[in-house]
Amino acid sequence: MEKGDKLCIVRDASTDPLASDTTRLVAALVALGIPLDPECGYLETRELVDSNEHHVVTWTLKARSDCGRYDTRKLIAAWTDEQWLRANAEHPLAYLKCGLGNLRRIETEMRTRAPLAL
Repeated sequence: MEKGDKLCIVRDASTDPLASDTTRLVAALVALGIPLDPECGYLETRELVDSNEHHVVTWTLKARSDCGRYDTRKLIAAWTDEQWLRANAEHPLAYLKCGLGNLRRIETEMRTRAPLAL
């Protein structure tokens, strides 16, 4: 990080960060050319509070894509805005969200299916 760089921080407190929508969001942002902060792009913390484990993943991303075309904060907001996604169905973020959602559904379906032949 250089002096004056603007960053966006995304936190996820889900119990399974690999299956988290936040992780899919970060994957989509990186695919659009928004880099993780090279000094601390990913931080995972776990702490015990009253005998309960609290797990938090913190992602730190640059405020704009490398090409300058995408604003990270706007894309983060658009990720959960179904109206925006429908109105901008041809936007790369909409395609990524759809594709990553399809991947999640396919993985879920594959786990529930028994093999046809052994």
